[in-house]
Order: sequence, then C-alpha cells, then structure tokens
Amino acid sequence: MRRTLRTATRASVCTLALWLLAGCATEPRLLLPTSSEGLACIAVCDAARSRCVSFETTSAELAASACDNSQQVQTCVDRAVDDRTVLACEAKLSTGHCPGTAPSLGPCNEDRLMCALQCGAKMLDP
Repeated sequence: MRRTLRTATRASVCTLALWLLAGCATEPRLLLPTSSEGLACIAVCDAARSRCVSFETTSAELAASACDNSQQVQTCVDRAVDDRTVLACEAKLSTGHCPGTAPSLGPCNEDRLMCALQCGAKMLDP
C-alpha cells in the first residue's frame, strides 16, 4: 500500500505541474505595473490564484480518488467463494476514468487576470 501511495503522489505532482503549465499558456501576456503599490497588488492576485488552483486541484484529486473503487473490489474478490463471484466483483471495477475530475483552472486564471488589470497591468496580447 505504501508503494501505491508514493506512486499516486508522484502522479498527482506531475498532473498538477501539467495543469499549471496548461493554465499559464491560456493567460494573455501582461505588462505588470512597476510601482511598489502595483507590485504589492499583483502579489495579492497571485496568492489568490495559488489558493484557487490548490483548491481546484485538491477537489479534482478527491473526486478521482472517490471514483477509484479498487480497494472495495479487492475486498469483494478476497471474500469470493467461487469464480462466478470473483467475475461479478471484477465487473464492478471502475476503469479509473472519471468524467469531470480534471481541475478547472479557467476561473482561477480569469480572476487573476481581472485582478491584475485592476492593479494597473496592461494586456500585451489581443
């Protein structure tokens, strides 16, 4: 079980990194303010985005883990009395693909963009 958790953690970190890169790619380039007030304001925007991304990622991981029923299926197989019961247990195994378990980072990026514009940032891309 310990090995499974390490693998799952590594996979989660890789997934998070990919989603963060994908999220960054969709945001337009900005010319950030250079004043100390503007930079402090942008720092608040970035912190809010980080909290949003963390929440969305955690929510997606929880949804994915709730979809994984392999432990319940293994318990069912362990208690099976014949091959027919084993097959019935295995038929209930989730494929691991759960719709809607990818983090939704669009709102996090949009909120950060709007916040940065309110701080005085200017969009460089149309």
